[in-house]
Amino acid sequence: MPWYLRKYVSIGPVRFNLSKSGIGTSVGVKGFRVGVRPNGKSYVHAGRYGLYYRQELGDIHQNESVINNELNALNQTDTIDFKSVSSTELTSVTKKDLLNQLNKSYKAFRIDYLSGVLFLILLLAVWKESDLIRVIAISLGIVLSIAAAVWESRRRTIRITYEFDNDHFEPFEKIINAFNDIANNRKIWSMINSRYLYNTHESKLNSGAGSLVDRKSATVGEGKPPWVKTNISIPAIKMGIQSLYFIPDGILVYDQNGVGIVDYEDLIIEYDTTRFIEEHPPNDSKIVGKTWKYPNKDGGPDRRFNNNFQIPICLYGELKIKTSKGLLLYLMTSKDDNPKFFYDKMKNIN
Repeated sequence: MPWYLRKYVSIGPVRFNLSKSGIGTSVGVKGFRVGVRPNGKSYVHAGRYGLYYRQELGDIHQNESVINNELNALNQTDTIDFKSVSSTELTSVTKKDLLNQLNKSYKAFRIDYLSGVLFLILLLAVWKESDLIRVIAISLGIVLSIAAAVWESRRRTIRITYEFDNDHFEPFEKIINAFNDIANNRKIWSMINSRYLYNTHESKLNSGAGSLVDRKSATVGEGKPPWVKTNISIPAIKMGIQSLYFIPDGILVYDQNGVGIVDYEDLIIEYDTTRFIEEHPPNDSKIVGKTWKYPNKDGGPDRRFNNNFQIPICLYGELKIKTSKGLLLYLMTSKDDNPKFFYDKMKNIN
């Protein structure tokens, strides 16, 4: 066995080992140390009184490579975005005049906003003046703001009056009944995107789910389109950036770009059910199973986590309203059967 000279410098529990091949480090106490050699290989050394144990742990750079590969796997996911086209792409030849009026009203410059800004400027300009001048300025500003708001409402509001006989009211009555089925859910969500989970570790951290779904609360009920006055109740769906109003003439689609319209004959309606892991499910949802917050591969609880608890698996409904032009309305409902009721009522509205 060849002889060698060992040199080291200790700083607290950390020891720097000096050799011809470089500097290695180790940390520990007497009888147990974990170290890294100059070539990157790590080891564990333990023992006392003539009984020793030494285990090579391999190349630390190789371990880093494995970690990086796992992190890259988290990024190599399939993300499906549920996006609808802009309202400007949803047009109808037969309803061109109505659409032009709605867009003109919706996108017109707000005179009432301008009057409000001018009122604030006037108020700041006379703030250091006498009390009488301030009172006159405030009174004048209030009168002008109210007058501008009334004038703006009259200028922008479009009045649409519907008169039905028995035969023509039936299709719209089906639309109202269909929306009553959807509105009769404790929770309704608008689906944003879905991302498949390739990595088992990330799946474990999400209660064993196979994919992550991004969703936002949606509102279904009665609503009036902006600057539109009608003599009937209009079913509406509001989903953040887009709002849909189901009038007898078609579906009005409002977003930040303007107003679009879709004919009912262009609708493609699909429904389905889905199993969804929900920690706090709505009280009208159907519970079809349970999983653990941190499950093992066999479905049992991972005992390494102290705060491990069971989470319900719900059976939710899915409703898709599509058109050939690109409109996509993708809803998730807390009741699993309501999207089918909606489909049954809407399939023969023409």
